[in-house]
Amino acid sequence: MVRLFATLALLLLAPAATLAQTSGPNTRVYSGNDDRQRQRYVCVVPAPRSADRSTPSVCRAGEGRVGGRCRCDNVTGSGTLQLGR
Repeated sequence: MVRLFATLALLLLAPAATLAQTSGPNTRVYSGNDDRQRQRYVCVVPAPRSADRSTPSVCRAGEGRVGGRCRCDNVTGSGTLQLGR
């Protein structure tokens, strides 16, 4: 009989112990944003007027202010920072 009460007490206290473990200072809280992809930034450098093409040069860029100036390696001129897709 005592063993039955001890088992019931453990079953009742188990959820409280689990709750205490998930709210401590050394625990990680799952926010649900871990699987979301990060935003990508690209630098868009327009083709010069002297070029025989009209498509701009596009390269990956680091984070920054969208609409700000940026540069691509091996491309003449500066471009505009935009959000990539």
